[in-house]
Amino acid sequence: MKTLLSLSSSYQLNVEDEDYEVVVVENDSGNNLKEQEVLSAGPNFRYFLRQDDSGSPAAAVNFGVKKAVYPFVSIMIDGARMLTPGVISYTLAAYRMNPFSVVAVPGYHLGHGLQQETSKSGYNEKAEQKLLKKIAWPDDGYRLFEISVFSATSAPGFFNPIAECNCISLPKTAFTDAGGCDERFDSHGGGYVNLDLYKRFCEIPGITLFFLLGEGSFHQYHGGATTGPGNKLKRALLQKQFRKQYCQIRGKSYEPPQTKPLYLGKIPDSATGFLKLSVKRMKRR
Repeated sequence: MKTLLSLSSSYQLNVEDEDYEVVVVENDSGNNLKEQEVLSAGPNFRYFLRQDDSGSPAAAVNFGVKKAVYPFVSIMIDGARMLTPGVISYTLAAYRMNPFSVVAVPGYHLGHGLQQETSKSGYNEKAEQKLLKKIAWPDDGYRLFEISVFSATSAPGFFNPIAECNCISLPKTAFTDAGGCDERFDSHGGGYVNLDLYKRFCEIPGITLFFLLGEGSFHQYHGGATTGPGNKLKRALLQKQFRKQYCQIRGKSYEPPQTKPLYLGKIPDSATGFLKLSVKRMKRR
């Protein structure tokens, strides 16, 4: 529900309900949202519950895109994400400048370290709620930077290629022409399906990549397959399985896309530490 709040027009800046829609897709499980809860987030929210026991979100993503009515789609494959307040308005601004574009938002973990590490020392939903209360979220969504770190796939920073984007936008026709979400990624949680999406979309011939360096997609703790407190060896074996499946599907190892981005937006004071870290890592590279 925090994810949905961060997508609502009461939280997002300089947009109205009629500017965009939010399509929420869930595979049936023992822990689903209630449709009325979703719809209460705004008149532009829609909810779909699917019967799918594959364990992968790939088919659900393709389903959601088909249901979308606007010409551009933004994909958040992980429902445990919260956004900063300028994501939607800057994404719309990017498409006013160039309709044939991919718009990417860097990723972060809530907490003072990667959640797969901090969870070993007690970081959980309760600890996270204390952090959110400390910054009085959602009063100022940009304060999320104060209680976060770069996610592993965004760790190279703003000025080096990143491996993944958990809030990626592109024209709906480009999504379809690129083959959508590859449902062969059927590992638990989808494996490398999201990395594959990001790479393929950034490498569409002629596409422009906009990078919203002053915005963020923040991962909430939920004990996920690769971000929970599980055994380190088990996690390593899982990652090995994911890499192997990617190689089997694409015929090569995964490498982040090298597409040079255009930077859009402004950096809030709360994110200047990430700007400094990004410059440092660019120089090191």
